[in-house]
Amino acid sequence: MERSKSLSIKSVKIYKAVLIGFISILILSYVAINAMRRGYLGILFALIYFGFMIFYWYPSLLKFIRQIKEILYDKENLYVKEGEYEIQIPYHLVKDVEIVSLDGLYKFKLYQHDQFGDEVICKPSLWYPLNFKRIDAELNQIRAYVRKAHREYKEQIGSDRSLPSN
Repeated sequence: MERSKSLSIKSVKIYKAVLIGFISILILSYVAINAMRRGYLGILFALIYFGFMIFYWYPSLLKFIRQIKEILYDKENLYVKEGEYEIQIPYHLVKDVEIVSLDGLYKFKLYQHDQFGDEVICKPSLWYPLNFKRIDAELNQIRAYVRKAHREYKEQIGSDRSLPSN
């Protein structure tokens, strides 16, 4: 079946790079301003905070950003793509679709752990707060596909479990 739409922005790689750069500049600016305002104690605090950021917080940020994928969909499946690699996820394996952040990151929770983990995150639009009606309508359509697939899957499992008559 032909994939009907892409749910992700076209430049996922650029979005990831800009996000990492913006957050890094924001934190480094905070540390530098704090160091300048408080003298030697501020410099010590800034070095401790910078070390904490590099060894603890930054790896978690990178792990989260690696979860952002390009997602395509049709009436029967989600297609999660990263580079040249793509997997197909039937809707009955999707547990939930929820918003993660105010800038419009959406998380698809899966029943099974696949190559990308048990969660896949996508960014449907760079302008999310401004065009939330269109994006929410599209995600509500996907939620409807998920509910329909769950019903059909339960009916199929129920009919397969019935005992044969004599």
